[in-house]
Amino acid sequence: MSNGADAKNGPTGLDWEGWRHALARFAAATELCVSAYGLDCERQAGPFASSKVARMLAASGVWNEGRLGDRIEQDLAAQILRTGAPGNASVGEELRLQSVPLLVGGQVRGAIVYGWAFATFGTPLGCERIARQLGVDGARLWAEVRLESPVPESRMKVYTELLETMIESTVRHAEAVERLQELSRLREVFLASVSHELRTPLSVLGMRIEILLRSALADPQAIRASLVDMKHHVNTEARLIEDLIEASRTRTGQLRIDMQPASLRDILKAAISAVVPHAEAKQIAVVIPELDELGQLQLIADPHRLQQVFWNLLSNAVKFTPASGRIELQLHCDAQAYTVSVTDTGSGIEEALLPHVFTPFTKQLKANAQGLGLGLSIARHIVERHGGTIRVESAGSHAGATFHVTLPVNLPPAYDAAA
Repeated sequence: MSNGADAKNGPTGLDWEGWRHALARFAAATELCVSAYGLDCERQAGPFASSKVARMLAASGVWNEGRLGDRIEQDLAAQILRTGAPGNASVGEELRLQSVPLLVGGQVRGAIVYGWAFATFGTPLGCERIARQLGVDGARLWAEVRLESPVPESRMKVYTELLETMIESTVRHAEAVERLQELSRLREVFLASVSHELRTPLSVLGMRIEILLRSALADPQAIRASLVDMKHHVNTEARLIEDLIEASRTRTGQLRIDMQPASLRDILKAAISAVVPHAEAKQIAVVIPELDELGQLQLIADPHRLQQVFWNLLSNAVKFTPASGRIELQLHCDAQAYTVSVTDTGSGIEEALLPHVFTPFTKQLKANAQGLGLGLSIARHIVERHGGTIRVESAGSHAGATFHVTLPVNLPPAYDAAA
């Protein structure tokens, strides 16, 4: 059963068809009469009448709109939706029914009304009184009641526990189906994204090679320009494949982290030197502190992996910052940790996207025409393997963004042992 809109009852978060099958089985197993109601107190399933008494009442139209049976059940459902607490009612003193909330995701999404069973052995006089209230034939009701065993309170309690277990199991099944559907959808998105991103550089390479083959190969400058362009797309292809491999390693715990004494100053300088040429090409100002004045900034880390993290943050800042923009790197140190912040004046991050920035395959499609959306996910994994944290701030679209990476000066023993 999947969360979705029911054709009759609107978006309830329930697949009523699935619940009809489950409640029909419960009714057959217990011989109780069972109905399900949605958020608008409209009956969505049932009544499932299994016992002879219940079938006789159903044939008499007790649950038709406006009849007493319909009104009693709707009142119980309304009480559930209003209070969230189980309820009970009776017709006369012998014919009893109960209700329990239908909980999905911890929220009341409906009500199950069940029972319509005699708590004790019926009597002709009692059946006559009940029949008058329900508008049915008293003699027929007594003829059916005297042939059936009553359902005392102790047995009804067992049935209630069974029903609550069935509701919980059905909800878990629905959630599992929903997760499988979401995984299937993500798989389709993944395959489409990967195939598109991998095919694009290959298409350009093929086109360049075709042009070279058709030309007279007499213009060295044109050949060199084509080769430079081809090299760029080969590097792009290699980077995409490397991202896929790295992402796979983060998921399986196989991403290698070689902890050793390292210099955060040298790590940052290497990452900055790799990004500055691209920033200068876009006329983006890069503001960095005087790292040499801060000393080595020693820590226990994998310098290659941390350089990968800061290169990713800085290159993203260049990618999303328009020409003549500004990128600033700040460093805060204390005895316990280093905090590196990368701030840009770029396209910013929409509020709805902020919680998902570090989720694999999350991309800002307007500005990120290339890439698989794996870089920040890999960066978070690397930072967390170092015992640190990474977070992002943005005031919204076109308001820039700031990423903060905090790393411990001395690696905690647990992380040291794991490494």
